Amino acid sequence: MNKFTTTKLCQTVLAGGTLIVALSTGARAADVPQAHVKYADLDLSSPAGAAVLYQRIRVAASRVCGNPDHRDLARFGQAKTCTDKAIAGAVTAVGNDTLTDLYQTKTHNVTAAKFASN
Repeated sequence: MNKFTTTKLCQTVLAGGTLIVALSTGARAADVPQAHVKYADLDLSSPAGAAVLYQRIRVAASRVCGNPDHRDLARFGQAKTCTDKAIAGAVTAVGNDTLTDLYQTKTHNVTAAKFASN
């Protein structure tokens, strides 16, 4: 099971139509939980394509960050923070306006939009 500390941050890396969502722990890359999110098959100019990618990103972030029991408030909060950062980072890394608009609609968060438009 993933052990969360306040020093762990979520990272996203964009590589040729694949996002890599990972925890940043200072450990060797092979030891760090990560998920690859492929999206070369999607038309990101369409809302439907962006929605499919957004769902893939959410699932990957949840896998990487964990999904602890909601009764363990400390771990649940850390997992939620990690998941939120991973999703925001992935949306920013893709830099697609349609995906960014969907992210903003779902989260009411404009952070990714600032980076996507730069």
